[in-house]
Amino acid sequence: MGNLRCTGYNSGIMHLQRCIRWTGTTLLVVLFLSWPAFAQDTDRYTRFRDAKWYARQLESLREEVANTDTDIKALVEARKSGKGVTDAVALDQEPEGVTSEGQMEVLRKRRVQLLRQIDAVEEQARHNEIVPGDLRRDYGPKESRTSDRKPNREEQDVENALAQEREHLEHARNDAELLRRDQNLKAQQEYSSPEPLYRRKKPSELAGIGARLTEKETEVQQSEQRIADLDDRLEDLRRNAPAESQPEADAVAERASTNPENERAEKDEGYWRKQFAEIDYRIKIAQTELDILQRELNVGLVQYDPNPATAMKESITRKQINEHRKAIGDRKKEITELKNQRDNLEDVLRHAGGPAGWARE
Repeated sequence: MGNLRCTGYNSGIMHLQRCIRWTGTTLLVVLFLSWPAFAQDTDRYTRFRDAKWYARQLESLREEVANTDTDIKALVEARKSGKGVTDAVALDQEPEGVTSEGQMEVLRKRRVQLLRQIDAVEEQARHNEIVPGDLRRDYGPKESRTSDRKPNREEQDVENALAQEREHLEHARNDAELLRRDQNLKAQQEYSSPEPLYRRKKPSELAGIGARLTEKETEVQQSEQRIADLDDRLEDLRRNAPAESQPEADAVAERASTNPENERAEKDEGYWRKQFAEIDYRIKIAQTELDILQRELNVGLVQYDPNPATAMKESITRKQINEHRKAIGDRKKEITELKNQRDNLEDVLRHAGGPAGWARE
């Protein structure tokens, strides 16, 4: 899905604050909500007792802080020397602030949020009795999980659950992003109306959209937590797996996976309903985004951007308008292809002897 970048000084800062607040909140929720569970089972692996995991989190955050400091230093030096500071408008760039002061404010806010995240990770490490020296060690790049050992049945179940949860998380994030864009359009529509609120007959839709967005963001956080738990469980199973798998169990599992009768049994009602549910979800998301893109295009055709630099560039290049028109054409093409795929899947179901009801919700 094509996410459109916010432009303008105020829009840029609001977009950045929302992104930082989302990232920071997610990290803090994952960290602090897991505290009470740590002391219950000290035998199983958990990332919150793994010094290597903390060190890599801190390394990534500190690298972002260093990059932000570099950008701030470059802006300060440019303002002192006068070199690199110009009133010219770059048509191929989208600055987050209208002026250098605006860009400086954005970078400083970003730095403060990153430092808070670093403090939260270090506090979590202290809570779980991680030696401070272990947090400063260089553990190198993350090891790739390539092994000749076949995963046992429990590992396979956890891997399948992890794949399903990641798919659910992707869907939840897509839904939340579409709700944010819809909320922004509704807010622009209501706030630009000259009619006073008390004289409007139709109640505001912002409250309902905001409630659904809050629920979806909570769902995203819960899904991220479940993924973290499943990742830890899978890591624990891999670390504590026996050196050699049981030959008989592996042989039974292999025979079961290659049995033609089992293959036919797998394509039951649940299998077909899942296939149709997935393609129906993709059609619904594409249609929802198409509606939002068309409304955003209509707004862009009649409304100026609050950032004067962006408004000037848009009047010359028509970049956002052209991007929206291209995205609308892509979504229409995608919807047509998805509907054709669904028709083909219905033909396959009919030839397989399945009832037509399996293709409906």
